[in-house]
Amino acid sequence: MTISAMTFRNELKERLLDFVWQQWCRLGVSGSSRMGNNWVIDPEALLAFTSEVGRYDARLFDEVLDWLAKNGAWINTQRLTAIMKRDRIGCPKAVGAMAAWMCARDKSMKWRGIAKRHKTDVPPPTEVLFRSAPTGPMLVVEQPDPHFEQYGLIREVVQTRGMTQPVNMSDAANIIFRSRALFGINIRADVVAYLLTTEGGHARRIAELLGFNHMRVQSVLTALADAGFIVVRTEGKAKQYRIDRDRWNPVMLPDQTCPPRWVNWRPLVRGLTAVWREAYGLDESRADEYIVSSKMRSAMREARDDLHASGIEFDITDDRNYVAEAYLPIFERDIAGILATITG
Repeated sequence: MTISAMTFRNELKERLLDFVWQQWCRLGVSGSSRMGNNWVIDPEALLAFTSEVGRYDARLFDEVLDWLAKNGAWINTQRLTAIMKRDRIGCPKAVGAMAAWMCARDKSMKWRGIAKRHKTDVPPPTEVLFRSAPTGPMLVVEQPDPHFEQYGLIREVVQTRGMTQPVNMSDAANIIFRSRALFGINIRADVVAYLLTTEGGHARRIAELLGFNHMRVQSVLTALADAGFIVVRTEGKAKQYRIDRDRWNPVMLPDQTCPPRWVNWRPLVRGLTAVWREAYGLDESRADEYIVSSKMRSAMREARDDLHASGIEFDITDDRNYVAEAYLPIFERDIAGILATITG
């Protein structure tokens, strides 16, 4: 692999890990990361993404386990499973192992289902959980953690620090958690959080963004409208739903001078994952500038629509104007802009 490509991949890793750290610190993880953007945080999409990129930062991974031990009750494990399957994001083995680890601390049934779902009948081939490079382990483990070992992931026994704080419900970026505190860990809570931070929308669109069944979202919206909590307007054959934010904000977003911005996390994470996987799937022995340029062009083409669908304004160049390796510096410029945007 060329020095330029190696430098790019390392920078991609560091900036994405910085982004993930920012989000978890805002949720209560102990760390020194700055606040970043005032975006509504999607905990399931964030957890799925962390299960993959967090394998390159052992401290981050274990701080997230510490967070789950303290705040895991706020996670919607059914939604986590659904978006991982539909969007093909995250590391299923890592999520299964995290869930198995949680089963020893949370006696409810919520983590057992996801732990079982990601466990295979045939013992999986083993690999080291934490990676310092795409093909190399960070360390040799003498006493592996049994919760991770059963998923073929080798690491030392988990020892959390207990430094995580409860989720700050007054932080506008955590409106999903505040809504879940009021309505429960269910579709209704996430639908209300979405309506509070957007101009609303129709049932199918809301269901797609949140990763829920369309008919179940429609049922929730109809019930809220019938109760007078939200307003419905018919546009052609579609019904548009919105919430009276002047009425609800004093309750759900008190004392907020800067309202949170809704970001569509599912396409954002899909797009970032496409670039991440292509970059870390490069064969170091064969990756000259032509091959790297070709692979990154393919990754950006796969990611472009999703990144734009996130609702974040990214400047992505049309690659058709650049042939062969001439595209590589263009890609590096575009991805640097994307990373700078998401890390604030």
